[in-house]
Parts: sequence; structure tokens; C-alpha cells
Amino acid sequence: MSVSMFLLLAVIGMSFDLGRVYIARNEAQIFADAASMAAAKQLDGTAAGVDRARAAVTALPDRWNLGTEDFKGVVVEFSADGKQWEMQPKNLAALHYARVTAPDNQVEIMFLRAVGGPQSFTVPARAVASTNPVRLTE
Repeated sequence: MSVSMFLLLAVIGMSFDLGRVYIARNEAQIFADAASMAAAKQLDGTAAGVDRARAAVTALPDRWNLGTEDFKGVVVEFSADGKQWEMQPKNLAALHYARVTAPDNQVEIMFLRAVGGPQSFTVPARAVASTNPVRLTE
């Protein structure tokens, strides 16, 4: 009986923790998608357009971990061909893609670590959007 109760609690704890990881992953991907599209929309072949693209990403109100934390370490990169990415692009007129990566999203694990699981999971997200028309490409 006690073994059954322990197994039942372990399965409930695993479901809770994995559910939180799934929700955090979804929140991070929604942010990356919205941020890359907001950045791509601002690209117009000028340095001011690149600055507006970075500002658009910063201005997004999205939070993660059930709305309790801001995204940290967000990386915004630009590309002309979708293959070579630069944070400080040189050929501004050729830019057609914006990539946003939210790499540092640590979800604390509550129940699984009691039975030897990890302390936390990292749930990174990345999205690429193109210009004219603005759409997600990756």
C-alpha cells in the first residue's frame, strides 16, 4: 500500500513538473515568435530600422513562468540570406530576416528533484521572421 502511494505521488509530481516545463516552453516560443515578427516589421534597410527592430523586441510586454518573470538574455540578430546572422549587421539595405533567441529560461523543478531529478530545466526558444510580407520562417 505504501509503495503504491509513493508511486502515485511520484507520477503526480512528474505530471506537475512536466506540465510547468511545457507551459514555460510555450510561453517562450510565443515570445520569440512575436518578437521576431515585430523586429522584421521594422527593417527598412536603414540603421534607424535596425534600432527600431531592437526597440520593438524590448517593448514587448511578454513574461514567462506563468507571468512571473521577464525574459533575460534575449538575442536579436539580422540576416540578408537567413544563413549568416549578425548582431551588428553591416549591409543594412540587404537585411530581410530577424532572429530572436530567448536562451536563458530556467524552470525550477519542484517534485522530480525529490526522487533524484534535475534542479531545473532550460526551455530556450528561437524564431525567425522575414520581411515583405512579415511572416515566420523558422
